[in-house]
Amino acid sequence: MIFTPAEKRHFVCYLSLGLLSLSLLTECDKVKVVGPSRCSGRVEVYHSDSWGTVCDDQWSTANAEVVCRELDCGTVLEAKKGAFFGEGKDQIWLDDVQCTGRESSVLKCEHRPFGQNNCGHGEDAGVVCSEHVRVVNGSNRCNGRLEVYHEGHWKRICSSDWGKAEADVVCQEINCGIAVTPTDDLHFGEALNMVGVKTSCFGNESSISQCKFQELQDSCVDATVSCANSKPIRLMNGTNRCNGRVELFHDGQWGTVCDDRWGMQEAAVVCREMNCGNALSVKYNAFFGRGRDQVWLDDVECSGHEKSLADCPHRGLGEHDCDHNEDAGVVCSASVRLYNGTNRCSGRVEVSQGGQWGKICNNNWGHQESERLCKELGCGPPKNSDENFHHGDARLKGYRTTCARNVSSISDCTFQEITGTCEGVSLSCTDIPPIRLVNGTDRCSGRVEVMNDGQWGTVCDDEWDLRDAEVVCRVIDCGTAQMAKTSAFFGPGQGDIWLDDVGCFGNETSLMHCRHPTLGENNCGHGEDAGVVCSANIRLINGTSQCSGRVEFSHGDHWSTAFNFNWGMNEATVVCREMNCGDPVKFTGSYGQSGAQRGYKVSCSGRESSLSQCRLTEYVRNRNDRMEEAAVECSGNVRLSGGHSRCAGRVEYYDKGQWGSVCGESWDMNDAAVVCRQLDCGRGHKITTIAEYGSGTGQTWIDLIECNGLESTLAQCPQRPFRDRTCNTTSVAGVVCTGSLEARLVNSKDECSGRVEVRHGDVWQTVCDTDWTLSKAQVVCDQLECGTALNAPGAAHFGQGSGSVVEASESCFRNTTFLQQCSANGFRSSSCGHDHDAGVQCAAQIRLASGASQCSGRVEVFYKSQWGTVCDDEWEMANGDVVCRQLGCGHAVSTPTNAHFGRGSGPIWLDNVECTGQESALSHCHHNGFGENNCGHGEDAGVICLGALEKPQITFSPAADVKWGEKVEITCTVVSEHLGGTFILRKMEGNFQMEKYSEHEAATFVFPSVEFSQKGSYYCEYQKKLPNQVIYYPQGNVAELSITVKMDIPRISLTSPHAMVIYSPDKISVNEGSSFSVTCSTHSIYSGGYFYLRKSNMTVTEAKPAFGHSIFYLATFDFPSLQHEHQGEYSCVFGLNISSMSFCSVPSKSLQVNVIAASSSSTVTGVVIGLLLVLLVLGGGYWFWRKRGLGAGTLVQFSNRFGGAITNDVDDRSNRVFEESTRTTQVNENVYSRSPVEKKADADLDNSVERVPEDLAGRVCYELEPLVLS
Repeated sequence: MIFTPAEKRHFVCYLSLGLLSLSLLTECDKVKVVGPSRCSGRVEVYHSDSWGTVCDDQWSTANAEVVCRELDCGTVLEAKKGAFFGEGKDQIWLDDVQCTGRESSVLKCEHRPFGQNNCGHGEDAGVVCSEHVRVVNGSNRCNGRLEVYHEGHWKRICSSDWGKAEADVVCQEINCGIAVTPTDDLHFGEALNMVGVKTSCFGNESSISQCKFQELQDSCVDATVSCANSKPIRLMNGTNRCNGRVELFHDGQWGTVCDDRWGMQEAAVVCREMNCGNALSVKYNAFFGRGRDQVWLDDVECSGHEKSLADCPHRGLGEHDCDHNEDAGVVCSASVRLYNGTNRCSGRVEVSQGGQWGKICNNNWGHQESERLCKELGCGPPKNSDENFHHGDARLKGYRTTCARNVSSISDCTFQEITGTCEGVSLSCTDIPPIRLVNGTDRCSGRVEVMNDGQWGTVCDDEWDLRDAEVVCRVIDCGTAQMAKTSAFFGPGQGDIWLDDVGCFGNETSLMHCRHPTLGENNCGHGEDAGVVCSANIRLINGTSQCSGRVEFSHGDHWSTAFNFNWGMNEATVVCREMNCGDPVKFTGSYGQSGAQRGYKVSCSGRESSLSQCRLTEYVRNRNDRMEEAAVECSGNVRLSGGHSRCAGRVEYYDKGQWGSVCGESWDMNDAAVVCRQLDCGRGHKITTIAEYGSGTGQTWIDLIECNGLESTLAQCPQRPFRDRTCNTTSVAGVVCTGSLEARLVNSKDECSGRVEVRHGDVWQTVCDTDWTLSKAQVVCDQLECGTALNAPGAAHFGQGSGSVVEASESCFRNTTFLQQCSANGFRSSSCGHDHDAGVQCAAQIRLASGASQCSGRVEVFYKSQWGTVCDDEWEMANGDVVCRQLGCGHAVSTPTNAHFGRGSGPIWLDNVECTGQESALSHCHHNGFGENNCGHGEDAGVICLGALEKPQITFSPAADVKWGEKVEITCTVVSEHLGGTFILRKMEGNFQMEKYSEHEAATFVFPSVEFSQKGSYYCEYQKKLPNQVIYYPQGNVAELSITVKMDIPRISLTSPHAMVIYSPDKISVNEGSSFSVTCSTHSIYSGGYFYLRKSNMTVTEAKPAFGHSIFYLATFDFPSLQHEHQGEYSCVFGLNISSMSFCSVPSKSLQVNVIAASSSSTVTGVVIGLLLVLLVLGGGYWFWRKRGLGAGTLVQFSNRFGGAITNDVDDRSNRVFEESTRTTQVNENVYSRSPVEKKADADLDNSVERVPEDLAGRVCYELEPLVLS
């Protein structure tokens, strides 16, 4: 076949187009929409031999625009979310897609790794594209050059016969209102190498495809359209049309935009939509004055590539929480711009002349003009002019510029149109983002500061974490975030604190797009300034963590791709070391492709500290090159060693190129939670600090690590040296994560109750309830360290599981060791269905600490081998009842808060506990989950149980056994947490009650003179009134008050009234016919009474009233003429009658009286002897009387009328005068103090006194003789 030269050119052109179409077709085959037409539906992509959906997180019109172009469809109309076109099936391949709008495929946009997402199919993304028309090169989606899909191909629409009717049809079809005549002369470029058509419409068609078309063979000038746009914007109250308050037109009226999350990306969209050049600054807080009427937009989050502000994600039209004091504003460059650059500070230099943009020719452009323009646009100085910057050319008018030295703006220069050849100026200024790092070790570390309203200010570290740091590092082009620093780690800043409570997802393009309060609102000081440390020279893209992804490194002031050419473990080792990410795990992976043509082959020895030190060879990919980009997955900077799985063991931390153990002296569950989260090992199960998993052989990190438990990596936790001491390195931190356990409990409100599932390898299996017992359930509770098994329900009590079912065999559930062996070797399969899934309810052990007893104090829970406290949020009486009942302490009487019993230590295990009061254990009440809290130990909860209230004690003074008529004091005492209450004294018999309020721990009740009616059983009660309740303390123990009448043993004595002989013999012989007297005496505190002289052989006694005073009483019994019938033993008895009750003393000692016959021959001798004896007795008695005073005794009066002698018995011991003149009570001033021996004798006598039973009131002391004689 022979071609003419023109035909050859056509052939080559068509062949190129065909090959290009083939490559595009191959790419297009990987994206499709499932919906009502070829250009609208649910977006699906093809990966790993299967189709999957796209999650709508970050889904925008820029993403949809790429899809529409990739599907060879027209203008994007809508980006749909929430499974608008129905839910897909199987995989969700893409999430967090972020396109600029210029990509050739949605697969080339930034996104998470394939299959990595946090979505369900209810979030499937969709698009609606125009099928028949597309608007190209416009400043927004509603203006531009027109192309129509006709006869299976896209064709340019020529301006021949193009009019208002045709334009209206297009505007209506693309949802942009009606056609308008633009105020500016807009230029949208030309379509080259495309067939042109002219069209003719009536104006009532719903689509341009319904109009008539005719191909044109002649030259074609492209038709353009400018639609009204259903939501146009304007800038109000500024100095020109390109700065002011942003307003949007909707539903027939203008409204403002709230400044929440307002930033430079949003300003860039506004300035482009307004055809006003580049965005110079954003304004907040109604800088251009307060608007009126509606606030149409809030929480606007543009990527910066949208064609219209209304296309950016936002809350919804009219949905806001603002007022007009928060109206947003912008300042645009107006008449000069950098166009088609890689960022806002690079591009082709263009100026607006006569309402139309034109390019600046480089004929007369120099470094001075470049500096002036970079400064005018708010950028840094121009980059090195030796570098080759080319941002494209355009068929725009060209201008030569001449600037005076004193002009501040390029727009003030003079411009001269050039009709000849004009090469446009490309400029790249240093980008100065509205964020910077200060006081760091390099440009990629330091205190975070942001620019607002021309002023730099800091960011507060409240809620500051690695996701926030990731955004900062991306914005300042510093690679991957390595650490998020708090507490002014890089020193305190000055001036305003612009941001607080920043909450980023990590994929935002600006810190202003993250959740935060209004700028300037904070509750911080500069001691809380946030900081970051970025990787600076290397970054990992699209990874599942900061330590995995596609490798890019900084080389020659820009990021370069590392190609997978001989990429291996040595190169991966250097990357992991430079990223401070530990050891390489894999040096391959699917993390997407950037599509970069230029990059480097990398060759390392493995010992380099940075990838830039390796041998780098530049490499350029061609169209057919299948060279992939290098990727790596590192272990991360934390690992667990020495355990039975990767999720249990000794904590090792990687820093500065080496691994080391962590000192465990201050290690707690918050730290463990972060480690388990970082390793994707579930939650922290327990910690160890006793080198249970070995001590390690390398470095030991001795800094104090203080995690709050919410950090995503251990590197985020504050670390500082111990104060005034060093860490005890024999204590080694260890962690057991839930991912390493052999059993788990699921489908319940906490991890200590639920359906039992056991692990074999990575597979979880349920347990059949056949042979399931409480003892086997206890093994599971022991394994999980959840306390005591209270219940072992079957029959899928906690819902039915899935997967295989195993037997509850004795060989696996005998103890925890057997369970671990079965987990390793496998369980025996069961034929049970899931309707027989076994469950267990464990109860965490609790105690009350720092209280007055085991039933009062700070509530503490034993979980994962560690005691911890309970936060007082939602702490009520029902919670206290459960605690008291679980401890066997009765009901709760008070539930103190705010660490009433002192601050605890260790973890705070429970928070927001809400019991009904009927639960069998505190851990069964509703709560946030073990270890989940937002409290400090100043909020530790306490309980006072009824069993904890001390019984009031009762004491008697002077004793519990008192004499009638004595003063008695009864004291009630209580040990109370709060003093100040009412004591009540009660008696078991009758209705006796006395009350007394006391601010102290005791109250005393007084009986001034005790009566017999007051004897009995007494007890104390105590009650305390609180604002909303009365605490009744338990009834005190009963104590007996005894009232007695104590009488001394009376004395019996003989005396002679003539000779004044007084003595007390045991035996005496008296001549018949003699006369003598017997005197009975005693000490008594009771007045009155009677004496009885009893003769042993007589059944009737003689009674005489006692006389005396104070405490000494006596009575005399006379014998005028002693006869033989008077012979015998005599004794004295003292009797009383008190309150109609009779009391008698025990008899005195006996006096044996012998009566002898009188003899005449002996009369003289008897008289003589008698006289001598009388003189002797009188002399001795007088002397003794002088020494001892008057005493008690038996006074016997002798008259020897017969002249007979009186003979003493040989065993008469002594004639003791007044031998008992004193006792315990003073009688008169002449009483002397007796010896201890005498006192003991008296005590022995007192103890021998017999008391007449009180129920014998009115009876006599001796038979046949009344007590009281008439």
